[in-house]
Amino acid sequence: MSLPFPSLDFFQALQQRTKDEAVAFEKLGYCDTTFGIRVGSELYSITFEIYECVEVAEGGDAENLDFVLDAQRELWCEMLASIQENDGADASHTINSLTHMGDIMSVEYEDPEGHDRFYRFMATIQAFLDEAKNLDVEIN
Repeated sequence: MSLPFPSLDFFQALQQRTKDEAVAFEKLGYCDTTFGIRVGSELYSITFEIYECVEVAEGGDAENLDFVLDAQRELWCEMLASIQENDGADASHTINSLTHMGDIMSVEYEDPEGHDRFYRFMATIQAFLDEAKNLDVEIN
């Protein structure tokens, strides 16, 4: 069954992948953050504790999140297509690249510590998103 993007089902499937690939996520080091992914006007909250994603939810209060990755749906879909075609995001479609290339994807935060958490845990967050390579995702 295809998982529509964006959807709670999609993010829950990524959450399950952190459990299925526990050894790979442990190698990345601990990750303690609650962040958001905003796709257009939709916000999804994602919580990591230690080595795995422990909670995903629709909505949330962006002010209470460490940071929010914000981009239009088209860019997220382009990133997911890259992940699926290349067994992980290619160099121009990583969250690192996309947040450093002008206004393509923004990192929003209320507190400088939230911005620090984005950089500190970027590898785990990218690995989380790269797990979409193992999902049947409906990208339109």
